[in-house]
Amino acid sequence: MNSVLLLVFEYFKIGCFAVGGGYTTIPFLYYLTEKYNWFDISEITQMIAVSNLTPGPIGINMATFVGLKVDGVLGASLATLAFLFPSFIIVVLLSKFLRKNSNSECVKNIMYGLRPAAIALIAVAVWKILNSTVLHLPLFFKTHNFADLISLKSVILLAVFGVIGLKLRKKPMLLIAVAVVLGLFVRV
Repeated sequence: MNSVLLLVFEYFKIGCFAVGGGYTTIPFLYYLTEKYNWFDISEITQMIAVSNLTPGPIGINMATFVGLKVDGVLGASLATLAFLFPSFIIVVLLSKFLRKNSNSECVKNIMYGLRPAAIALIAVAVWKILNSTVLHLPLFFKTHNFADLISLKSVILLAVFGVIGLKLRKKPMLLIAVAVVLGLFVRV
C-alpha cells in the first residue's frame, strides 16, 4: 500500500484512540517505528521536543512532523487531517449526546473509566522518554555496566528543570527559553 495511504490510515486510527491528550500519542509513535520504520526511535525524543516548542497541541504537531518526514508537505497535511478527523466527529456527536445525558450514571461511569486509561498512556510515554534520555536499559542489559544505566548529566538536567519548572510553572515560555539557552552549553 502507498506510504501516504498507510500514513492516513494509521493517523486516523491514532486519532480514534489517543484519549487524554497529545502525550497519549507517544506510544503510537513507537508502534509506527516498529511497524513501518518511517523514523528511528531516537527521533521520537526530537519530535516531542519540536512538538512542545511549536504552538498548538502536541499530538497534532507530532502528526504533522511524522507526515512531513514520511511524505513531505502532502504527508504532513494528510496525517494532520487524519489525526483530527476522528476527534472532530467524536466531539460533535458526544457534545450532543452529553447535553442530553449529562446526568446519566452510565455516562458518568464511562467518563470516570476513561481517566485511568489516559493516565496509563501518559505513564507509558513518560517511561519511554525516560528510557531514551535518562535511563539506558537496553545498553545496560547488553553491558551489565551500571555506568551505562543512567545518564548522570540527564539526571542533573532533569532535577534542575524540575526545580526551575516548579518555580516557573506559571511562566512556561520562560522555562523553554532557559532550556534552549542551557541546551546550547550542555551536551548530553
